[in-house]
Amino acid sequence: GHVDNFCCFVRPGEVLLAWTDDANDPNFERCQAAMAVLQSVRDAKGRTLTVHKMPIPGPLHATTEECAGVLALDGSQPRDPSIRLAGSYVNFLIVNDGIIAPAFGDPLDAQAERILARVFPEHQVVMVPGREILLGGGNIHCITQQQPAPLNRSAM
Repeated sequence: GHVDNFCCFVRPGEVLLAWTDDANDPNFERCQAAMAVLQSVRDAKGRTLTVHKMPIPGPLHATTEECAGVLALDGSQPRDPSIRLAGSYVNFLIVNDGIIAPAFGDPLDAQAERILARVFPEHQVVMVPGREILLGGGNIHCITQQQPAPLNRSAM
């Protein structure tokens, strides 16, 4: 998966890490491995990192109805109810004084909002429905990334 679904810096020396305590979750081993690395490294000023754990929602799956009629094109995200969706509350966007984060209608939505409010006390956290974006792969951070300006060849 993409790092913006798993881990991010919230400020110098502080990291938000997608997390599960469920040893049966396929993300468990990667969470443990990431935590081991983050606890063993130092930032550019030689400080240990503070790691904030963010629960992973779900498991989330597309419904049969959400998969029906979606054409599988080369390079597109497959739609199959048996495939676990890559839901993550870490895939948010920081804007001015706000945090725009996905909500999934999951029992962990409220906990994720509280964690974001705690680690970003200077921002207002706004949770928005993220399921439709998730069905295509990724979420808010993924779809709001920088796009290069078109090259103006006439100015060259």
